Amino acid sequence: MNDTDESALGRIRQLKAPPWYKAEKMEQRPLQGTSTETSLSWLPLNKSFLKVIFLFCGITLVICAFYLQRTSIIDNGNILSYDRSLSWHKLTNHSSSSVPKKKEEESAPRPGKKIFIAFDYWEQLTMATNSFLGLTALAAYGERQVVLPFVKDSRFYGAPTKKGFETLALYFNVSALNRTLRSRGHGTLISWKEFQDVCQGKLDILVHFDYTNLTKSKKYNRTTRAFFPCNTHDKSTFGDLKAERTICMNVFAVDSVEKFENDVIERLPCVGLAVWRGSSRERSYRAQFDLRTVVPDHMRFHDAAIFFSSRLLQVAQDFIAKSLGPFFFSAHIRAEKMLTFGITFNNSVAIKKCISNLTRRVQRYKNASRAPIPLFLATDFGDYGSLSKRAILARENAKSLLNILAPLKPIIFQPSTYNLTDHGAVAIVEINILSSGKRLFVVGGGSFQGLLVNRFLNKAKIDQQAKAKCQIRNCVTDCVV
Repeated sequence: MNDTDESALGRIRQLKAPPWYKAEKMEQRPLQGTSTETSLSWLPLNKSFLKVIFLFCGITLVICAFYLQRTSIIDNGNILSYDRSLSWHKLTNHSSSSVPKKKEEESAPRPGKKIFIAFDYWEQLTMATNSFLGLTALAAYGERQVVLPFVKDSRFYGAPTKKGFETLALYFNVSALNRTLRSRGHGTLISWKEFQDVCQGKLDILVHFDYTNLTKSKKYNRTTRAFFPCNTHDKSTFGDLKAERTICMNVFAVDSVEKFENDVIERLPCVGLAVWRGSSRERSYRAQFDLRTVVPDHMRFHDAAIFFSSRLLQVAQDFIAKSLGPFFFSAHIRAEKMLTFGITFNNSVAIKKCISNLTRRVQRYKNASRAPIPLFLATDFGDYGSLSKRAILARENAKSLLNILAPLKPIIFQPSTYNLTDHGAVAIVEINILSSGKRLFVVGGGSFQGLLVNRFLNKAKIDQQAKAKCQIRNCVTDCVV
């Protein structure tokens, strides 16, 4: 060791060591035969090692920061999950192409969809709903969807060709109805906008149904002329929709669902039905398809009634609470069913006779009660009643009919109080009020009353678990819990 080394070593020895160094030195003595210089040589090596550690940590932090920023960009692209095993190549492709592609797929036409659109359902609320549900059953065979109808005053339409049309959502909870259609094997619903996206304002084919008996028709033959291109006078345009082809088809010549799908409409995607009256082999004025072969237990109006609009149900409950109370009688009169074709109202005594029988019967029960019982009355000849020709005829004589009912002091629903103007919406409110009474009297018959009685009986079973029963006497049906 030279003089320079000794002087340096002397200066190091004079430095005051920290307490931890002394403790460490006491605990870790140098091995025998090693010099003091050797024991202190770790200092410069430790500094180099620390530099390496600091450099490695810095690089790691930079990588992590970039990695986190990359993940944030992907999340902002609406990708909700992240797979850390993906390579950078997969990440780049996923983040740069998946979102625009998804938006493009949603906006582009989807030729894989097949659709039915019926432009007219012919009848009013109850039977129009039956026909609509029947069409969803027919659609199931060809894996089709049905365009959500527009509604106006109890009637259903395929296209919004007039002002004031609203969608079926005015009457029903469409989302819940659609889920049940799917679960029961029916074709589901597609909105007007989605239909336009698919069909681009054009129909591949438009079908006009002919209900002429084959024995009386010279146009059709079951083996040779079951269907053919229509004449030019048959309508081929509805609103802005135009059909590429129009087909006239006799409902008795084509009664097979398979033949209709494969031969008549040729499995084309965009199919219109000029007027759809539903299908029933028991009625000559309807299509003759056996829908039970497609959906064995297909839905009807009484099944759909559980999906009535919550807004209309709330209106009914509010009216009951404010105007009737918990205990009241209900009565419904369907005058049009008591009028036969070709007979004038003044010459028909049947309506007045039945209404008189109804008045006497209700009055007897009211008199027997210890407390006054209000009567809720709904009729097809009211201001918001049926729009059929025979109901309009009865409406012209509404005043004389109401005079017969005057002793009962009936309470009538006033739609203007709830800003309701649609006849179908009013009918749904009335049917829910009527079915909530403790006793129900009906006169006239028809599909609407059939639904009403069915709903009253089912409500009694559910709410009170009581066995309700009905009796028919002197043209008055009396149902009681």
